[in-house]
Amino acid sequence: MSDRVLDRLLARQELTSGEIRLLVARLVEPATDDLERAALLVALRTKGETGAEIQAFAKELRRRATPFPGPRADGAVDLCGSGGALVPSFNIGTVSAFVVRAAGCPVAKHGNRSARGSQQGYAGSSDLLEALGLPIATSWGFPRESYRRFGLAFLHAPLFHTATSAVMAVRRGLGIPTIFNQLGPLTNPAGVRFQVVGCPTPGQAERVAQVLPALGVRSGLAVASAEGADEFSPRGTSAAVLWTGRRRRRRTIRSAELLESEDRRGPWGPLPAAAAADETARILAGGGGARRGSVLLTSGAALWVSGRARSLPDGIAQARGALDDGRAEALLHAMQDLARSRSWDGER
Repeated sequence: MSDRVLDRLLARQELTSGEIRLLVARLVEPATDDLERAALLVALRTKGETGAEIQAFAKELRRRATPFPGPRADGAVDLCGSGGALVPSFNIGTVSAFVVRAAGCPVAKHGNRSARGSQQGYAGSSDLLEALGLPIATSWGFPRESYRRFGLAFLHAPLFHTATSAVMAVRRGLGIPTIFNQLGPLTNPAGVRFQVVGCPTPGQAERVAQVLPALGVRSGLAVASAEGADEFSPRGTSAAVLWTGRRRRRRTIRSAELLESEDRRGPWGPLPAAAAADETARILAGGGGARRGSVLLTSGAALWVSGRARSLPDGIAQARGALDDGRAEALLHAMQDLARSRSWDGER
């Protein structure tokens, strides 16, 4: 099977949905050799994944996932970025999750460790949350309880997509983005209806806005910064694709028109996990700077697409209020208290 699929990929032929199902099965099969996994992933990337292939891949991974019921019916939002951007940035979506929930919208955020590897000084969403003391990577019970109590859950992808753990070593070894970078935002086990997705390029933002409605995400926004980061730019412009149902609208988001000057200054690049945790605490305590600016834009967008805000400026104003009056910081502390309340390791 894999020889036939590999030949079709090398010939730049689009795979059928049936071939995608077989390809996924081969990639996640524990007995598959890593060299074979690498060959298939690189061939697919070299050919260029079509929207239909990505959609079929996402559907198959969703079918294999352990579901996380509840958030879909509650109107929760996800803030999962794709990763793999040419210009890495801070963990904007993860910090924004606290802000969005503090502003009144439930959140079920999908995430993972950094595919670049901690040795390069980059913290993925799960790396940051662990540094904050939240046992999201080792416990099924913690996200269930945090969502029940606070309306906020962080869903560590390998915990809910156990089959994909077979691919992680190859992804890190390759050191290049693969289709799995695009699948993170498309495979939330909570099946949320609203989503903000960071993408490395405007082209990928357009593709995400085509695929997610077919996967049941009713309204959302996909964004790529002009600098090449998969986040809202707090300094310049960002290309965004907004969708409601099947209708898509393209917008250019200009941070200078939406943020105060102090929220556009300073660095907004990535940090190692411990430093990222310190920066998260500082932002949630009301600290300023460009990282806060990107958090405000992302949080405002999430409140907007989920229907909690009338517009992006209104969403930003609500997010700013949740930061400045201490609600977002209090939510972090409450989740840390929950984490310390008992042992969560291995709890299912």
